[in-house]
Amino acid sequence: MTMFHTISEAFMAILASVPALFTEPGSPNFMLVRAMFGLIVIVLIVYLIAMRPFRSAIASCVQKASHFFGRES
Repeated sequence: MTMFHTISEAFMAILASVPALFTEPGSPNFMLVRAMFGLIVIVLIVYLIAMRPFRSAIASCVQKASHFFGRES
């Protein structure tokens, strides 16, 4: 599988679990809450990427995390 596919699968799993806290999974409002939550998450991600002063900080955090998880014990 591609990296984008695994990220999108994780994103969809998160989007399915959070609205279940507020509504029943079978109710008509479930998809509405899920769509609104997804839109908020996407806007926050784009906002974090677009912020120029924090871009280098985000990149360094991602690099540190990838080195941390990529270490062999």
